[in-house]
Amino acid sequence: MRIFFGTLIGIFITSLSFAQKDPQGWLIYFGQTKIKTSKFAIHHELQLRDHQLMGDHNQTLLRVGLQYQAKPYLWTTVGYGFIYNEQAGTPNRPFHENRIYQELLFSHKASRASIRHRVRLEERFIEDSDFSGRFRYCLFADIPFTPHGMGAKGWYAAMYDEIFLNLSNDDDMRVFDRNRAYLGLGYKISDSLGIQLGYMYQNVGSAKGTNHALLSVHHQVKWK
Repeated sequence: MRIFFGTLIGIFITSLSFAQKDPQGWLIYFGQTKIKTSKFAIHHELQLRDHQLMGDHNQTLLRVGLQYQAKPYLWTTVGYGFIYNEQAGTPNRPFHENRIYQELLFSHKASRASIRHRVRLEERFIEDSDFSGRFRYCLFADIPFTPHGMGAKGWYAAMYDEIFLNLSNDDDMRVFDRNRAYLGLGYKISDSLGIQLGYMYQNVGSAKGTNHALLSVHHQVKWK
């Protein structure tokens, strides 16, 4: 257990030591609407990303998916994403991407921590580019440190590390796409609503890593 969390923290500290640039700001909403008493739910997500901490818009990401709870510990999702991008500074040279994705989310406990493993496949249709695919694996850990646990009024540490691998017939495209290492502080306003503030270090290809300040809202809704 200690080795597991030590490895996650080590990844984060190593990433931080290589940070070279001012932080970029991300505002994120993650939502899940459970459909009545069925095992189905709808995932809905909005991300607003800037090239700077605030200002100079980088990306708007909209994602929606149909989820099915195959087991108490296993969710499957098929979904669609629309991504609008702008380059830094001017001119913006905007372009968009349509994306289809499939994912598995497996969760379990490790002592007091909540652990999740997410595997995602993406089919990407980027404007003026050839079709490409991508594989993603993310390891999440939420660690409560108050008597409330992960319930209302509970505080917790949130960590994750996610690797992205390109799937393409293009010999010029590298297999490694990017890696994200994140550490944040979360608070559960209620059992169904939480907020996180965190730092993420992202490494894309062989370029220097970038720093990101993330503010995210996590919301569950019951469709009665």
